[in-house]
Amino acid sequence: MVKKHLDTSYHRPVLSPPESVVKQGKCNFGTFNKAIKTINMLEADRPLGWPAPALISNFRLKEWEAIQLACSDWFFCLAVYNTKSIGTAIIMAFHRVTGTMHVYQHKVPFWRLKVPRGLGNTYCYYHSKRLSIDIHNYLDNDCLTLRFFARGFPGKPDIEGAFTGYYTTTPIVTVQPFSKNRPLYSHKALMPADGSVFLDHKKCDYPIHTTSMIVDDHKGFYPYVMEYDWVSALGFSSAGDLQGFNLTDNQIVDQEQYNENCLWLSGQMYPLPPVTINRPGGVRKTWHITDKYGQVDLYFEPLADVTSYLDLLIAKTKYHGPTGRFSGRISVNHKINTLFSGFIGMGEMKYVKL
Repeated sequence: MVKKHLDTSYHRPVLSPPESVVKQGKCNFGTFNKAIKTINMLEADRPLGWPAPALISNFRLKEWEAIQLACSDWFFCLAVYNTKSIGTAIIMAFHRVTGTMHVYQHKVPFWRLKVPRGLGNTYCYYHSKRLSIDIHNYLDNDCLTLRFFARGFPGKPDIEGAFTGYYTTTPIVTVQPFSKNRPLYSHKALMPADGSVFLDHKKCDYPIHTTSMIVDDHKGFYPYVMEYDWVSALGFSSAGDLQGFNLTDNQIVDQEQYNENCLWLSGQMYPLPPVTINRPGGVRKTWHITDKYGQVDLYFEPLADVTSYLDLLIAKTKYHGPTGRFSGRISVNHKINTLFSGFIGMGEMKYVKL
């Protein structure tokens, strides 16, 4: 049960970033408030706990860049995902008015897509005749651009979009330990955005005061069995303040000290404690997200689920990624009590053995 009064004993330091994720073989673990310039994960000394060949270490390094995009009548999640065994490019497009979810996805050999190292003047992409995602990262210029299209998918509308996101909010940048020197790197940032969508060749424009996005640059030496729970939301309050959150319960050791949980509000990032995501009625019923300090008390109502199942001898996947509505609040330092009534976002329940 959530405590009625905020316990302020939780604290996690937010540091200036190191020059690199790894220095002289050792990982620079911590939570940081700016980008790490050099994302050199493969320079870690024995990240798998034994002197694995470089080829095997690289195979265990799972990488993706993903964007959540909230417009007045659409919510998108787009990702370019490289597991080193297969590549996935996906556009999840949820129409907020009708409650309809459209999923456009290609699974391809991993070398057909590109996930870059970091967000400084880099390029993330997947290209085909029917599905394309292009993310140009211009962190040094405080922006990124996103272009995408999906065409010719049976039973689904053709869709195309072009957006620009603006880095005006402090990011949460983390290097977290799966074990002694086995890192998980993540750079997440909430930002205002603007752009347009063509749906079956009909154009809709989305201005900066109603449009927002979260970018996630993500790389980790995940275990053979990957498991995590995750929720995130974004948007504008009734007063016009840009706000959002990221909350994850994963396989990191010592989540009191190392996690990627945060609240974003009016340009600032506030670190949050470890959370628990409960689904008493199952994954398609209401989720309840709490922490032991009483800072997080959120409910998530799934509206449209995206699923993936695979069950082979050496590989297994059980994935739910619903889009839905959040309600509840996040509190920080007695002074900030941020409400998330009706905010759009998504969650994940992921189990992957690969």
